Amino acid sequence: MRANGISTASLIGTPRLNVYRMQSDLVRLNQEVVTSRMADVGLTLGARTSQSVSLHIDSNALSALVDGNGAIAARLQQQQSALDTMRGGADGFLQTLIGAQTSGGADTLVQAARSTLASFTQTANVSNGHDYLFGGINSASAPIAQYDDGPGAAVKAAFVAKFGFPPDDAAAAGITGAEMSDFLDNEFDQLFADPAWGATWSSASDQVVRNRIDTATTVSTSVSANESAMRKLAEAYTLVGYLGFDGLGSDARQVVLDKANTLVSSGSDGLVEIQGSLGGVQTQVTDATDRLRTQQSILATHIDALEGVDPATAKVKIDTLTTQIEMSYSLTAKLLQMSLLNYA
Repeated sequence: MRANGISTASLIGTPRLNVYRMQSDLVRLNQEVVTSRMADVGLTLGARTSQSVSLHIDSNALSALVDGNGAIAARLQQQQSALDTMRGGADGFLQTLIGAQTSGGADTLVQAARSTLASFTQTANVSNGHDYLFGGINSASAPIAQYDDGPGAAVKAAFVAKFGFPPDDAAAAGITGAEMSDFLDNEFDQLFADPAWGATWSSASDQVVRNRIDTATTVSTSVSANESAMRKLAEAYTLVGYLGFDGLGSDARQVVLDKANTLVSSGSDGLVEIQGSLGGVQTQVTDATDRLRTQQSILATHIDALEGVDPATAKVKIDTLTTQIEMSYSLTAKLLQMSLLNYA
């Protein structure tokens, strides 16, 4: 009969190796309890890892769209607020125009026109801190020039070319209604049409910003300062504020009032239409975001089914491993205490 020898080192080393393995499993299980997700997805899923990666890519893409829609919604709301301000200014100036038909007050009307033009320019040049909202795709530059920075010189030059003297000259009192009407409908109107508008007033682009709001839909998400409504308002304010209105004869002055009234009314109506279009885009963005979040929820369910871990089950395994580790430590301690001297 043959006896097999077992060394003390073997007896002590085997439990120790098992403890290392169990400690590693314990770390993994603790992580899974905290995250409710497999600690090593690739190791656990094996060949199905590609499915997990694909789901995460799709989920991240949806998250990027949702975040982008949040920024788009904020920009659209800022534009709506700015357009509200423009429309309020236009409506207020229209009331002043109507009052001037009966009460006169030319000096007051001129000052109101200049003040409203300055407010209009400031609002048209509103920025969200990164981009000018009404610049179209040319969002790096303020879209509307200050009157004294170029447009004023062009207006004065057109007036002098037509009548032979500047708007503030006393000779302006001799301009007839027919002469003023001809100037306003031709040379003056051309200052607010292309190419003069782009050369003196606007650096905005006709092409507006477009953004993808879901996986299949792209919409226009900005307004250009080159819109007809904005040109008409700028023209009306300039017409009353800078063509020597207070020095004109009664016939020419009435022509100016009638022209300004028409321009402001049309411009204000145009702003309402623009706001309506923006409102439609806002609804599209909201609906798209809701759809994206629904898709995110579905993907999250699939990912959880694939990678998810039941914390309760993991906790049971932790308790079992902890007990086994404690038993292993106890066994190792007893083995270390074994000695032939105890039996000598």
